[in-house]
Amino acid sequence: MAKKTVTQSGPAAAQAAQSVQHAEKFPPPLQYRWRAGPYYSMVANVGATLHDEYLGDVPVDGTSHAPIPWPAHNYVRGRHAGLLPILTGDLVRAVCEEDELAVSHYWGVTRYIVNQWKAALAGTFDSNGVFLNLALKRSDPEFRRKFGYR
Repeated sequence: MAKKTVTQSGPAAAQAAQSVQHAEKFPPPLQYRWRAGPYYSMVANVGATLHDEYLGDVPVDGTSHAPIPWPAHNYVRGRHAGLLPILTGDLVRAVCEEDELAVSHYWGVTRYIVNQWKAALAGTFDSNGVFLNLALKRSDPEFRRKFGYR
């Protein structure tokens, strides 16, 4: 199945423009400030398949309802079910660069999920190993090119 990515117009674009105006008018508290942002919302059609760095190829089932709307898929784990943002694009860059609290606030997930994403990207669950491996990945030119670092 081919991967599809299409930009939207209409109500979704108007909502995105309104949230940008809102963000400029009311800056976030200090604990939610970005170190390496800004990060831009990604748009994908429902039913398209995207590569999630945490779970592999997953279908887009909707958009998350968070300060940064993001393509999401239905995630069922035990008693917990809901839309989980797909770990791709600027979200990967944010997970590598930002604090767990800021990522969890802007993408509407728990800090536990952000730590799981960091461990999946780093390839280890040891906190020192995660810190070191993410630093090494950020310096890798291929990783930087793949996820849009400047």
